[in-house]
Amino acid sequence: MRYGCIALLCFYGWVGVVGATPTEDPYAEVNASWERFGAVYSRIIDNYYADLNQEEIMGAAIEGMLSQLDSYSQYYNEEGLRQLRQDTTGKFAGLGITVALKDQYPVVISPIEGTPADRIGLKPGDLIVAVEGQSTFGMQLEEVVNVLRGEPGTPVEISIAHRLGAAPRPIVIQREIIKIKSVVLAEKLQGGIGYISMRQTRFSERTTAEVEEAINSLSGVRGLVLDLRGNPGGLLRQATQVADLFLPKGAVIVSIKEREGRREEVRRSQRRPIAGEVPLVVLIDEGSASASEIVAGAIQDNDRGVIIGTTSFGKGSVQTIFDLHEVASSALKLTTALYYSPSGRSIHRDQSGGAGAVQYIPLGNRELPPLLVMGLILRSGDVNGALSALQAHFDLNPESAQQILATRLGDLAGKTKMSREAGQLDTLTDRTYHTQKGREVFGGGGIKPDISIEPAFIPDYIRSLERRRLFFDFAIDYVSTDSTWVEEHLELLMVDDEMVNAFIEFAQSTDEDEVRIKTGLSQIEEIEGFAEDMGWGEKVQESIRQLRASVEQEWNQPLSSKLKPYISNAIHRELVLRFKGRKVQLLEELQDDQQLVKAIEVLENQDQYLEALVDKKSSN
Repeated sequence: MRYGCIALLCFYGWVGVVGATPTEDPYAEVNASWERFGAVYSRIIDNYYADLNQEEIMGAAIEGMLSQLDSYSQYYNEEGLRQLRQDTTGKFAGLGITVALKDQYPVVISPIEGTPADRIGLKPGDLIVAVEGQSTFGMQLEEVVNVLRGEPGTPVEISIAHRLGAAPRPIVIQREIIKIKSVVLAEKLQGGIGYISMRQTRFSERTTAEVEEAINSLSGVRGLVLDLRGNPGGLLRQATQVADLFLPKGAVIVSIKEREGRREEVRRSQRRPIAGEVPLVVLIDEGSASASEIVAGAIQDNDRGVIIGTTSFGKGSVQTIFDLHEVASSALKLTTALYYSPSGRSIHRDQSGGAGAVQYIPLGNRELPPLLVMGLILRSGDVNGALSALQAHFDLNPESAQQILATRLGDLAGKTKMSREAGQLDTLTDRTYHTQKGREVFGGGGIKPDISIEPAFIPDYIRSLERRRLFFDFAIDYVSTDSTWVEEHLELLMVDDEMVNAFIEFAQSTDEDEVRIKTGLSQIEEIEGFAEDMGWGEKVQESIRQLRASVEQEWNQPLSSKLKPYISNAIHRELVLRFKGRKVQLLEELQDDQQLVKAIEVLENQDQYLEALVDKKSSN
């Protein structure tokens, strides 16, 4: 048993010595380190006062090694591998619903279009009160998901209640292979502009085929908008193939470089583009990462289209999956290279705070560093940005990211101390590079848009309510699917002052976390002091101060006219989702989307479009 573990750790060890000079023994340092580890390990096993679980000890040793690397490198056990395969293939066997927890029961957030759950009529807000006759009250979210999933073709009986306390009705649903779409919307908008949304999805095995189908369905449009906001990335191969749809044959898409010049690969466009002449705008934000940034960077550096939005996430590293044949059903995901855009720039951002945290946030079979989690949340512009950043950085599914957002910030602060992430991947920050037409672009810290447009302002108080899903919960409690209100208001789903006031009372009566002023401000003050003591950067400290000021201001006048429109809009979105579905909700959200409005304006005005693709210095 002991020697099997030794062999596993030696497999990891030699990866770190490639690049030693020929005159040195490449294994000398590894052997010395292994002897040191073996000496400690053998004495623990032989002499510790209590019985030990050797599997747990070796797991901790592996996690300890990985904590000294970048936070994208991870070890996967059997369950982790299952989730990884689901994310990369975009398929799983189940019912086709996104679930969360409400009143200690699993609640349907949204059924996926065309799945068994959608066909049988499940609605957002439906409570799953039992599975196979067993009550789901108090079950953990991960446990619920595992029970609902299973072999395709097998039935599962669930009991649904439209609201808490309502009589449940049993439903038998047949499990199927669920395909998670990368393209969630393809529509012709005003002025003959085509819109393809990959917002908050992933690059999986069928992404290129879906984008190609979307482009073909929008034939004859004057311009195209490719929405990559909140898209945390996915498969590198799919990113290059999506870029291939827009770039001329032979154009450089991305370069991949391993350390110390061991290997460099340049990937170019391989085909004649199907949308090579159509004016193009790509929308990005702080949640656009990895594969999304490869596409946006290739479009920008080849001067193929205009990038609009806010600076992207900055994940410019490549992870390789190593199957660990020495151990059944396990794998290592290791950062092995950086990718570079066609101009030669690296956009990798230092995501500090990965190594050295004294405690971690447990999430299924994994543990996440809380300082890094807090930083990602605080830097995000809204709840969707936070969800995307968490998914991108930790390869999480949407349910897991939602679970983290539901954690109180004060609890996260109590789990960590200030630390520095070891082994920085790249030092090429803020250097200037040039596109094919000579426009200046910059390396390090994500992709900066050609036209920067901030999203519509939403008060921090409203963001905190969204993060905690209070608008969704209120809409479920206030309006049941079988109420007379639905019959009277279904066409417009209008939100009146009475409903807004009822929501404010609902939010203030919640005891869960920082919405109540005494609990909330004390937690923010605690984090404020903590950030000061630990020497956090001024940008993070300023974000915390702004949050405190906003909460104080908004809470002191919760019925002010300034807050009411935000509350009304948020409730309306949840009502639309529940009674008209996700697609209608997405289309309604586009109406007030300032970044999309700017994209349409640029595409409708050829002079403005071409001006954005001209080097401003050379044109003066």
